[in-house]
Amino acid sequence: MNLIFDFDGTITAKDTIFQLAQSAISFQSQRNDKHLQTAWDDIVQAYGDDHKAFANAFTPPTHERCSPSQELAYLSSLTDTENASLDRVDESGLFKGLTSQDLFQMGRDQVCSGTIVVREGFIEMLDMARENGWHVAVISVNWSRAFIEGVLHPHNIPIITNRISAEGTIQGPDEFNDGVRLTTSRDKANSLNQLISKQEHSSNPTVYFGDSTTDMECLLAHHGIVISADANSSLMQTLERVGVHVPHVGRPGDGANIFWARDFREILESQTLDRIFKAS
Repeated sequence: MNLIFDFDGTITAKDTIFQLAQSAISFQSQRNDKHLQTAWDDIVQAYGDDHKAFANAFTPPTHERCSPSQELAYLSSLTDTENASLDRVDESGLFKGLTSQDLFQMGRDQVCSGTIVVREGFIEMLDMARENGWHVAVISVNWSRAFIEGVLHPHNIPIITNRISAEGTIQGPDEFNDGVRLTTSRDKANSLNQLISKQEHSSNPTVYFGDSTTDMECLLAHHGIVISADANSSLMQTLERVGVHVPHVGRPGDGANIFWARDFREILESQTLDRIFKAS
């Protein structure tokens, strides 16, 4: 069986891009006497403005998108908006001069300080996967593979995500998505398809874990488990709007292919993975 995880907000309790950026801002201030907090604030503001403008102009509007295919078409069309924001990050020089080891250590430091928290039950799920010989991987639209590796150290998990080049720019993964930066739900689905098409993965059932709309296409294409504090998260509301029933893992519904859980411990206690494995 393949267990494929989103990172931000799924493995971690919260999104970590803010922590990654703040670590880089601190690095630039201490090492290069560059003060980039205002530049970062401007990047965040522009990103929010662009997203709002795009959403308002998109047809059909949110309340008229009533099927998964309509919502996935909207999500895949966000490529230009997302890439424009990454271009602004590149131009700011936020990551200039940072090595992979610097980024790795930033991830470790954020966990050690308690700023980044791994969700309850995740390590136990990795142990379960290892005992059963299941494949595990992470697919993320995060900006730094080295940073994620630092957060997850010492657990050695294949990670498909963007990377920060020696020049300090955000680049896509070389081996997946044709090297294009991962930014949208479609990008993640393309990478997942490439991953499971490999010989050692192709015949196995796949369970995908995610928390946001960038995970939606992967969740719907396979067995999916939404990680959410409750049934009212943005992703859960979106799935309900497009007609996808998502029962809690503790109350599996007949024929349901996607469930939700508050954390990985709930998934383990529900024995959902055992049921999927035995049914395959």
